[in-house]
Amino acid sequence: MLFNSYSFIFLFMPLALAGYEVASRTSQRAVVLWLGFASFVFYGWWQPALVIILAGSVLLNYTAAALISRQIPNRIRPGLLLSLAVSANLLLLGYYKYFIPSLNIFSREQGMSKHWADVALPLGISFFTFTQIAFLVDLEKGHTEQKDLPSYLLFVTFFPHLIAGPILHHREMMPQFHRAPRRLNLSDLTVGGTWFVLGLAKKVLLADSLADPAYLVFAYRGHLPFSMAWIGTQAYMLQLYFDFSGYSDMALGLARMFSIDFPLNFNSPYKSSSIIEVWQRWHMTLGRYIFTYVYNPVTRLVRRWRLRHGKSMTRQDRAKAGTFIAVVALPMMFTMFLAGIWHGAGVQFMVFGLLHGVYLSINNAWRQFTHKSRKDEDTSGTLAKYVRIGFSGFLTYMAFLLSLVFFRADSCSHAMSILASMLGLHSGKSPSDFLPLPDISARRTVVEILIGMGIVWGLPNTQQILTRFKPSLQKTAWDQTNIPRRLVWSPNAGWAICTGVLLFLVLVELQEPSAFLYFQF
Repeated sequence: MLFNSYSFIFLFMPLALAGYEVASRTSQRAVVLWLGFASFVFYGWWQPALVIILAGSVLLNYTAAALISRQIPNRIRPGLLLSLAVSANLLLLGYYKYFIPSLNIFSREQGMSKHWADVALPLGISFFTFTQIAFLVDLEKGHTEQKDLPSYLLFVTFFPHLIAGPILHHREMMPQFHRAPRRLNLSDLTVGGTWFVLGLAKKVLLADSLADPAYLVFAYRGHLPFSMAWIGTQAYMLQLYFDFSGYSDMALGLARMFSIDFPLNFNSPYKSSSIIEVWQRWHMTLGRYIFTYVYNPVTRLVRRWRLRHGKSMTRQDRAKAGTFIAVVALPMMFTMFLAGIWHGAGVQFMVFGLLHGVYLSINNAWRQFTHKSRKDEDTSGTLAKYVRIGFSGFLTYMAFLLSLVFFRADSCSHAMSILASMLGLHSGKSPSDFLPLPDISARRTVVEILIGMGIVWGLPNTQQILTRFKPSLQKTAWDQTNIPRRLVWSPNAGWAICTGVLLFLVLVELQEPSAFLYFQF
């Protein structure tokens, strides 16, 4: 089921809230059971058969957790049980997400006519798989305890995050599910409902309006004119931004309506002045996950290996280029390579991940070897400071744009063709080489891009607008400075009218709801 659909807005969401209110009058267990049932209905709305996969994954991992915690007596080492459970999760994920697509890619690259059967990718399989792997890892380390089945099921399947995140952590969510049942809270309903509408407007009014020009440019297989290449890539960059930002807002808003706080997952990444900062702002829970459960363990293994082989790790050693490459750059490349293929099967996703591995390695090297101290930066002139920040932001934006061309393209050769057009390498072609041109209203698309850029860089983000009401687990917004008071939300008539107008415009446009881009990941 899509958040941006009449069936969700006018049927599922009211029934879920009404059921929550009734269950909250009974017990905490009734609330957990109701929300778990509603989440399965939500997940199975599109294709009921996929509920079997979700339920099977939950039961498999819950059983593994019971074995690891010795609630089911056994003599197998917890580490071996963990390895078997993680392997089973990755095999399930690999089959649906990589095995069949990889066969089709191989057949296409080899010029074979054979097309393997397409297997429907269970929505959100990466999110509910990663969530459970993290729980098992922490359980084996003794950092958490086994939970009862209804609470565990709700933790994994709670519908606001189930399809496209955020990736939840048990330490943040389990205490909220175990507290005394609350009835519907007017303040939480108002804040959460406003957040949901703002996210819905981003998706329907902004992201979807940029979808057609982005699709047409990336679907075109000929040489693109310089202008069309830039228009299409900028349209996609903003489409992805508003699409994912909109979903994240809706997920957090829906959770808040049930008095549940989610972690932030999106925080104005295009305002970043470095790639490190981008990953602190873009898909924040994925970044937290891969650095906690992949990068940090890999770096610890490297450090231990170096110490066993007599290579010290003093401050002077860490300042050497060879040590930096071994301890920082190579683990970073490995981690981002995995992050790339997490997004999909295909060499272009590998390139996307490796590009970000290179970016982050360079950024870390710059900070470690050449970057000035913060005190030195603060004493620089105001003009020089703004020039430095502006140049850093522009360089970061262009580097991210380059990576997104591979992220969106169907193949590396397709991405290289688009990049060549962006560099003007096809400008000398004859007009016939550009025919048929994509059917794009260039002037309208440019206006939409400029409006989108104005919103991205000129307005506060949603959590800054709602910052007075602690809209997430992060109790304060990223940066609350220079935000006009009239743009900070409060429960008054003016904001009620603005929210109502936005909702009306969305409902008018919501004739054919489109899927979210991150559904495929």
